Amino acid sequence: MWHNVAMSDPETSRRWLTKALREASGEMHELMIRALRGSMPEAETLVERAWRDGAISAWQLGHLLFQDVADLPLHDFEWLEQVNRPDCYEQIREWYQTREQISSVLYMLSEYEWERVANHRFQGELSVEAIARSMHQSDLEILNALRAQLQPT
Repeated sequence: MWHNVAMSDPETSRRWLTKALREASGEMHELMIRALRGSMPEAETLVERAWRDGAISAWQLGHLLFQDVADLPLHDFEWLEQVNRPDCYEQIREWYQTREQISSVLYMLSEYEWERVANHRFQGELSVEAIARSMHQSDLEILNALRAQLQPT
């Protein structure tokens, strides 16, 4: 017999957010490759943004969850010009691999871990949940731009 267990609002929200991040990663991966192969305008810029944002998010989550720091150190991408960037296809591969790892970690977090916070020099106090929401917002912006470029005219 199935038991109807009601989840608390924060838990439901976090499960939805984690699911949305995982689902967006598959679509973004496919659309980024299609945009590059189709030589779409802005494709390289969007791929680089996803790659950079993903690296920063992974860095922040790693420090919050596994280093238990009070102040988040800045990722190099936040203050240095990136030189010797990998090509766009390598950026997509790295981004997708990182996103899969992040999604897996987020699925396993306790409520306490979701609420863990640290201070960021530019963004103020950040929690794991705030970083995940920022990732989702970035995904939506990139997905909308990719969809617009790939729409037949």
